[in-house]
Amino acid sequence: MDVLMIIFQILFWLVEINVLYYAILYIVGIFFHRVRYKMQDDKEKFCIFVPCHNEGAVVEATVKDYININYNKDLYDIYFIADNCSDNTAEVLRKAIKETGATNFYVLERNVNDPKKRGKPHALRWGIEQLEKEDKFYSKYDMFMILDADNFVDADILKHVNSQYLSYKENKRPVMIQTYLDSKNKNSLVARGYFENYRIMNGFWQISKQKLHLVPGIGGTGFAIDTTFLKSIGGFNCKSLTEDLEIETIATIKNKKIVYNPNVRIYDEKPTRLKASIVQRTRWAQGHWYIAFKYIPLLFIQLFNPKSIKMFFKKLDMLMYLASRFFIVWGFLMTLISLYYAIVSPDLIIIPHPFGIVNTVLLVLSILLIPLASLYDGKPKEKKRVLIEFIPNVISIYLITAIDIITSIMGLCKCGNQKTWKKTVHKINTITEGKFEHTDNNGAVAECGNSGFKNDSINEECKNEIQENTSSDGKLVYNINTKDNSGAEKIVEHYKHIYNE
Repeated sequence: MDVLMIIFQILFWLVEINVLYYAILYIVGIFFHRVRYKMQDDKEKFCIFVPCHNEGAVVEATVKDYININYNKDLYDIYFIADNCSDNTAEVLRKAIKETGATNFYVLERNVNDPKKRGKPHALRWGIEQLEKEDKFYSKYDMFMILDADNFVDADILKHVNSQYLSYKENKRPVMIQTYLDSKNKNSLVARGYFENYRIMNGFWQISKQKLHLVPGIGGTGFAIDTTFLKSIGGFNCKSLTEDLEIETIATIKNKKIVYNPNVRIYDEKPTRLKASIVQRTRWAQGHWYIAFKYIPLLFIQLFNPKSIKMFFKKLDMLMYLASRFFIVWGFLMTLISLYYAIVSPDLIIIPHPFGIVNTVLLVLSILLIPLASLYDGKPKEKKRVLIEFIPNVISIYLITAIDIITSIMGLCKCGNQKTWKKTVHKINTITEGKFEHTDNNGAVAECGNSGFKNDSINEECKNEIQENTSSDGKLVYNINTKDNSGAEKIVEHYKHIYNE
């Protein structure tokens, strides 16, 4: 019994340390909430892949959203991969592209009989192979970006990824950049849970990892990869159901830099039903466990021979994240065990009381971070409803936490299967309350000319280039005097409310 008690105590404190570690990350995110860089001219050339499996209900709206991307049209191409579709996805895509007049949007159709070679990772790998047959991937593009078929994006997404990437010295540039993952919808308790969870993760967890030079998480969509790095690891050869986490882990093992960009967003549809959420999160857990078992031993060994102190902490951070599923499952079992003994043997203390430090920290963070996330990163209507929506937001977060516990256990049981991909059905073509207005973009530095970046801190010279006049009907008109008018209308739109006020 003494040995068992010691084991339980050790495991308890491992969970405790993990929770406190992430608590510290969240607290850092509260006080350091900006990522700054100077806006650069359009330079890097992007290849964007959008895998689509039976997405006929949403791809038309997606095409119409992407036509508004504000970047030099000669410097990016978008490939929609209609992957083993049994609906009219490819037809809808071609029609939408024709209607928008986009000359840099393409449709690739993939049909594979083997059910074990279906799913997003296979579609991405196949798409690269198709372009490489004509030597039109690695030699043509600087950055490879992945978006999901249901995603909408901020118009300046490529401008910001380009600018952040170029803000680093050439030999210190990141191999991956993850943008802010926002939500399209929160029209059910489940969807609201995703919405709030992503608010907290983006607003505090990701930003603190960026500030502390750790490893920001790659979220499966809205991220860009340096094609030179991708080629160096043999292409997109991820074998798991969570290709995003796998390539993030590989980059960390290879001592590469990953950064986070909170200044621009993608908008992702979240499941509205409990069953759909469980299916999706079980798939995530399956992939996570597979990667944890595969890479944790190597990361642990590398801790003893890091290239630098900075790399030591990066690998430790990655190691703790990969082990997080274990902490979720064990933390849950630990609570059940302690409750059992509290009932049957009140005098026997096997492990600390379940409502001890761990639970207190989680409770305080939940109460503190939920309203702060909306105040920091929310849209105007969100901020006004912080108090009104506080209780449903808390309930939804705890619902998602419960789903995570269940799916972590299910994923552990099924982690040997990395072949069966179960898609999430998408059907929402609007964004709840619209896109986020980047009125100061978390302090990023903008310049006039072709940056097209809406920012309160834009320099005086650029302000002076926007001349205010009054039309005959009393409305304000703006004359733009810039050497390059590309994107200037966006600067004007931002300053309309300033001048009108």
